[in-house]
Amino acid sequence: MIRRIVAGAALALVSSAAVAQSLPGFVVPGTLISTDYDGQSNDLLSAGLGATGLAQAVAPSYANPLSPTVAELRRNALWNAYRGLVDMTPGGGYGVLWGPNLDASYRDTGSQGLVAGREYLALADDGTGANFQTVMVQIPATFNTASPCLVTGPASGSRNIYGAVGSTGEWAFRNGCAVAYVDKGTGNAYHDLTRDTVYDDRGLLGPRATIGALTNFAAPVTFDLQNFAAVKPNRFAYKQAHSGKNVESNWGRYVLQSIQFGFFALNDYLGGGTQRFTPANTIVIASGVSNGGGAVLQAAELDAAGWIRGVVADEPNIQPTPSRAFTISYNGAVLSDHSRSMVDYYTAQALYAPCAALASSLTGTALQSLEPAGTPAGVSVRANRCASLKDKGLLSSTTVPAQATEALAILNSYGFLAEANGLLPYMTYAGAYKQIVNTYPSDAGRFRVQDNLCGTSFAATDATLRPAPLAAATAANMFAAGNILPPSGGINIINDWAVEGSILEQASTSPSTGRKDLNIDGDLCFRSLATGRAAPGQRLSMRDKVNIARVQQGVAALRASGNLHGLPTLILQGRADEVLAPNSTGRAYFGLNQVVEGSHSNARYIEVTNAQHFDTAITALSPGGIAAYAPLHPYYTRALDAMLAYLRSGTPLPPSQVVHTTPRGTTALTSVNAKSYLPDIAAGPAPGSQIGFTGNSLVIPQ
Repeated sequence: MIRRIVAGAALALVSSAAVAQSLPGFVVPGTLISTDYDGQSNDLLSAGLGATGLAQAVAPSYANPLSPTVAELRRNALWNAYRGLVDMTPGGGYGVLWGPNLDASYRDTGSQGLVAGREYLALADDGTGANFQTVMVQIPATFNTASPCLVTGPASGSRNIYGAVGSTGEWAFRNGCAVAYVDKGTGNAYHDLTRDTVYDDRGLLGPRATIGALTNFAAPVTFDLQNFAAVKPNRFAYKQAHSGKNVESNWGRYVLQSIQFGFFALNDYLGGGTQRFTPANTIVIASGVSNGGGAVLQAAELDAAGWIRGVVADEPNIQPTPSRAFTISYNGAVLSDHSRSMVDYYTAQALYAPCAALASSLTGTALQSLEPAGTPAGVSVRANRCASLKDKGLLSSTTVPAQATEALAILNSYGFLAEANGLLPYMTYAGAYKQIVNTYPSDAGRFRVQDNLCGTSFAATDATLRPAPLAAATAANMFAAGNILPPSGGINIINDWAVEGSILEQASTSPSTGRKDLNIDGDLCFRSLATGRAAPGQRLSMRDKVNIARVQQGVAALRASGNLHGLPTLILQGRADEVLAPNSTGRAYFGLNQVVEGSHSNARYIEVTNAQHFDTAITALSPGGIAAYAPLHPYYTRALDAMLAYLRSGTPLPPSQVVHTTPRGTTALTSVNAKSYLPDIAAGPAPGSQIGFTGNSLVIPQ
């Protein structure tokens, strides 16, 4: 049963007593929906697909692809939520180490794992009155009222509100916990400026005039926007880049809102409208993955009201305040220049990685032989990037092989771990560096789509590689499609500065070099926003200086303090993470916490060897399809187990350590052999695995 609950007396539709409970003031009037799922035809975790349906390699079909229903969009969003974060390949661990079929002891129940219960969904206002974030609470029918627990699930990446269901929701349900989700104000939301279409709070595409206040993103109508849309047709505004809010600086606040909404939902569903469940009697674990991991650390720092009892942050996108009060010691090197901002290290990667991907030391790594996806046949944009870097004085070597080796050495000297180098060609092929530099600096600087930052924009392209309308079926499915940052999902990056005029970036010729070099002029522009310095051979204009100030002010606003106020915290990091550099995220944040809190810290740092950022792509990232990496997800669920045991029973948390894994290769993981490849987080790690903070140095063993 679905109920859209309007403001005021309509709360009585849930129960007459619910009127006595105050709906949080940040909930946008008219957006609160509650839905009951029977756990048979439909459910909280998989929309009725169950363990078998989630494992299917092809997405469920729509009855009408041009007009999917809310139920179909939700189903496909949940299917993508699983496949976007965990390894679903046969033998990779699904159904054995994770999956709906497992119970709290990771035993196979033989069931499909359908979860009955109630789901609450609403839009939340952060006080700006527009571009809302989505909050959701899922309460299983098996909720443990005797020992209540609420777990957070902020979406990773730029995923929609269902983005953390497969990673966090599954664990919560098998442990009798409810989950409070938030899309962090990103939510995979697009606005087609030419057709003036947007998405509503449940993912339906429609005219902005019709959807109105139920949208979670629409670009504000101004003369500048209308002029931009007229001059540059078929462009998209994207919430992650163009909300004008610097949403990342508010991620922690949004997590706290989701927790407050979680208590409202619990008391509405199970408390008869009374304050039966409160932070005093309910365990709250702030947990999240990637961007969600950074969000929960931000929330813990902000939590003056005492909502949170414990924190589990997996591969967190956290940007600690730089501190020279400590160094990071690893593999014989001592690093003092750590804690770089994401804008800093990604603009460096976007600039040098296309060339570095050709380094001979990376021969045989996944996709090294391929140019970036979308590159026209016969064009060598990576070699051209090497030549352009040399011409601009950013490389000194004279041959492409030597230039590639030099570019890779520059990136490693910047603090990127050599263990992650093998992922660099894949990241270049997939446009992953481009995804970040075309969105996060724009968000930090509060830019709008019409600012056309660094001469790039977002659009679908036609056979001539020019901006064109997005296919109707693709547009209708966008909400459910997963983590769609351009270039992906049919939406590409357009180089509006190209010699050819606006054209697909991979096919564009850079004005300053006359080469098809993957838009080095745009990448140098983004790099200037991070460094504050002009591109080689250029001078900063007044507009450049203003843009730099905006971005750097925005980056400063999202820097983390490292003060967790003594909260028990487990931070997990894959050593081979090429997406979020450990020396600027997990390692650096833990080191800062040790400096800031000292003996009052209750944080632990767990680093997992052979683990990288994309469990879902382990096979794709491994040469020959032989798994060369270990999944990080089982360590996230084990960390949640450890935190719940600590908060419920006082079982000591594991100390900081390196967990040494073995990639499974071609061997299928089973309940019998799994620990030989993926050993437990140790209650008492061996001396050679202990991570220590000695004097002013965070010491990471090999």
